Amino acid sequence: MQTNAASTPAGQAGVYDLRRPDLAEARAALKRLYDDEEPLWTRLLADAGLRGTETDNDSLRRLLAAMCDADPVTALCARGLTIRLATYEHLTTAHDLIRGAE
Repeated sequence: MQTNAASTPAGQAGVYDLRRPDLAEARAALKRLYDDEEPLWTRLLADAGLRGTETDNDSLRRLLAAMCDADPVTALCARGLTIRLATYEHLTTAHDLIRGAE
């Protein structure tokens, strides 16, 4: 079974049972950090030019960039999600290469 990071829908298990982070996960992370994340979430979506329902990597990257430009705590949260996204993509690529060589 080959799994491509770009084609694995957000929220679905991919390689090594890891899930690609998505906008919903970013919002859940903000909810854990702030009592009322709604104003921040609304501003981040506007800054990124998103509606909040997107599921593609580009939209997630735009949101993460907006989060990096926000306050330091939100920027740190974005950094963690960025690391998770990069790890997911690298592991998926390695998995595909290994499967392709078999």
